[in-house]
Formats: sequence, C-alpha cells, structure tokens
Amino acid sequence: MKNKSRSSVTRLSLCLVAVGMTASVFGDGYRNPPPTAEGIGKSGVNSVFVDDASAISYNPANLALQTNDSLVVAVTFARTENTYKPPIPGASYESDGDWNILPNIYYSQQAGDQGLAFGLGITTPFGQGLSWKKSDFAPSVGVVAPLSPVVPYEASIMLIDLNPTVALKLNESVYLGAGLNVYYSKLELKTLLDAAVLPFPLPPGVYDSKGDADGWGMGGNIGLTWLPADNQRLTFTYRSRFDVDYEGDFEVEGVDAGDFEATVKYPNIFGIGYGIQLTDTVQVEALLEWLQWSVNDTQSLVAGGIANPQINNWDDTVTVGVGGSWNISDTLI
Repeated sequence: MKNKSRSSVTRLSLCLVAVGMTASVFGDGYRNPPPTAEGIGKSGVNSVFVDDASAISYNPANLALQTNDSLVVAVTFARTENTYKPPIPGASYESDGDWNILPNIYYSQQAGDQGLAFGLGITTPFGQGLSWKKSDFAPSVGVVAPLSPVVPYEASIMLIDLNPTVALKLNESVYLGAGLNVYYSKLELKTLLDAAVLPFPLPPGVYDSKGDADGWGMGGNIGLTWLPADNQRLTFTYRSRFDVDYEGDFEVEGVDAGDFEATVKYPNIFGIGYGIQLTDTVQVEALLEWLQWSVNDTQSLVAGGIANPQINNWDDTVTVGVGGSWNISDTLI
C-alpha cells in the first residue's frame, strides 16, 4: 500500500455548501458538513484513508499511520433554507438563513518512529441557524395556535470543539486513537410572545423577545483502524453524546426580563468503514454511520420564568455512503 508522506502539509479548503434543516428552530440533525474539502468531496466518507491531521475528526487512529507532521486549515461557508406550511390553508413560509463561516484547523505531530502521534483540532462540528420573517409568524401567536403562546422565529447555535488527541500503533496491523472533546457553545433564540403568558403586566398584544446564552459540554471520540491485508482497511469510530446547558439573559422588547436557560443534546455517533486500495493512486471506501438523534425527543427551555419545552420526536438515523479518491498527480494534493 502506498502511503503519501510530507514533512509538512498545509491545506486551505474554501467550500460553498448548502445544508438543509427542518422546520424546528433547532434544526433536524444540526451536524455541520464534513470539515474539509476532501471530506465534502467524498460525502463525509473519509474515515478509512484520511492521511493528514484532519483524522482527528474523521478517525483519530489514522494519526498513528502517518510518518510526518501535518497542518490542515479549512473554511466552509454554509447556509440553511427551509419551507414551513402552517395550519392555514394555502400558507407557506420560506426561511432566510444567513451565510455561516465554519472554520476548522488541525495540527498533528509524530513522536519518534514508534507509531505514537499527538494532535489538536479546533473545529465547528455542530451549529448554524435558521430564521423566518417575523411578520409571517405574528398572526399565529395565541390565535391559530392558542396552545403555543410562544412562537420562535429565529435561532442560531455556534459551537467550537477543542479536541486534543493521541494515537498509537498497537501492532503491525492495529492502530488506536482517542481524543477529549471540550465544547463551548452560544445559543440565540428570538421569539414572539403573547403578553398573557408573561410573568409581569404588559398591555395585551404580541411582544418581541430574545434569549442569549452560552454553555460548556464535554465528551470524547475514539477510532480504531485494522489492516487485515496490505490493500485493505477496516475502521471503527465513535463520538460520544454530550449535552450543553445554556444559561444567559432574556429580554422582552429590549428590556431585561430575567434568565434564559436551555439544554441542547448532541448525539452518540457510531461508524464502521471499509476501504480498498485498488491501485497506487485509486482508493475506494464505504462508511456506515448510526446517529442517535432520539436524544432530542424533548429540549428544555425556560425564558423569564416561562417553561416552554420543545417537543421534537426525532428518530435515530442511519447513513450509508461510498467515496473514493484518485491521485492524478504528485503535484496535486
């Protein structure tokens, strides 16, 4: 099997990506696109033959297969759009999300020649946002949906993952990698409120409100790469579930109205990959992933003393993909 090695690798990936989310303001599967151009080109199927520092995200075990230091810098532009049809005959609303910049940076370093490697990734694996025209949703507050006196019309999540990683060679055919994930996240939620639900007196009507909060979470990820033959690899990857408890301030029409608290749950992700090196320049791999989105069955939300849990009823998902690469020339990376 041919292993590409470089004394130092620096890659800058600039990609334009559009991703979809459901009508839920928190989105359906708010995992961001793959963090590098190579991963996007292979539809995220990049756990088997990833050969640079971005293995920290895809499969940390592959750091131990590398022979030199690596630096990877990637920037993705992403925008979400959606269509919502409320329980009003003929009504249909279009979301208008902003473009989001999703930066990712990785560095890995080999420790001697014994298959030991260390790395650090600073990435944005989850997040983005979704917004609707406020005027479209104002008539629904306490009228069309009288049991929903609180109607969100804009939400955004920013999340950064600090991911120190270590990988080692267990024997000539088995490699193991593991990382600690320390997450920092900010949440912003804008809603329309019926004055009747506010814990303080206001004239009857619909009021604009905003919750702004941040929080921390912690988890881990692990990867295993097995080389059953010179031209084949089998990989197992796992990224653990984590929760972020957001705490911050709640405002109504720009006036302090108390605390804002929310909990957002992020899923367990299991992956199995298999790849074949067909020639010195052609690789093909497949990836099966299971994502535990059912952890988001409900999400707690308390704003200004008003409890308004979000009922999602999300199901777990299974994704299957096939990707490949062709090294056309040694001058192209």
